Amino acid sequence: MKKMITTCMAAAVVLTSNAVAEFNFDKAPEKLTTYYASALQPLDAVKSKLTANGFEILATTEILKGETVITITNNELKATNSYMATIQVLVNTVKNEIRVQNPSYLGAAYLQDKYQYGQFKATLTALEASLGTMNDVEEKHKFKELAGYRFMFGMPYLEDTIEIAKGDNLVEKLTAPEASKYIAYSVKLPNGATLVGHKLNKRTNKFLKKIEQEHNAQLLPYEAMIKDGKVTILDPKYYLALSLPLLSMTEFMKIATAPDQIAKDIKKAYK
Repeated sequence: MKKMITTCMAAAVVLTSNAVAEFNFDKAPEKLTTYYASALQPLDAVKSKLTANGFEILATTEILKGETVITITNNELKATNSYMATIQVLVNTVKNEIRVQNPSYLGAAYLQDKYQYGQFKATLTALEASLGTMNDVEEKHKFKELAGYRFMFGMPYLEDTIEIAKGDNLVEKLTAPEASKYIAYSVKLPNGATLVGHKLNKRTNKFLKKIEQEHNAQLLPYEAMIKDGKVTILDPKYYLALSLPLLSMTEFMKIATAPDQIAKDIKKAYK
């Protein structure tokens, strides 16, 4: 049965501190939903409500036809100094729904022993005030397994990142004349690192179609971290498996070339 987060005020209303207390995070569920789904709204209306509820909109990116991702952040997310400094919201006019990454799911995976269930309740409340009632989706994973997640034996963990480039002028490349072809957004984090969202080649994005996961286009744009003179990304074999927890090995074999192609696409921004 789908679990529904309690709606504490109409979607267009700006949050108050009282609304945050309406959520019950006393006990973590056995499984966390990877995403939340809500009713479709016009793109401009979603952007307006997100802004009204304290989010900064970093970019609007069409991943596939009829499927546009809004990348958002706020101070609570940026303070993690991690890949979850941003959240992706998919406005899907093909499936007539909105999907958003669950910050609790990402927090459990990325922050590991530093994560405490419920710490992103302010962000979740702000999301529901913007998007309306948010429902669990089928994609879920056991909460206790997310901190040490890997798809299977021999596959990468969170810390098994891939180095894309290194140098002294990496941040400057984000504003180069040709950068707009490759860069969707960038955000400076409190620890001095820069999180960058990358536009993948349209052909690369089609890996979602090969495994019939177009409705989960909110796992893109693909992000890189610039820190200490290096550009690194989460290994796609980790990130895609984490983001699509219901896929089988057979289904992943259908996109066996996608991880290398993703890395190649991102490297183009730093040449």
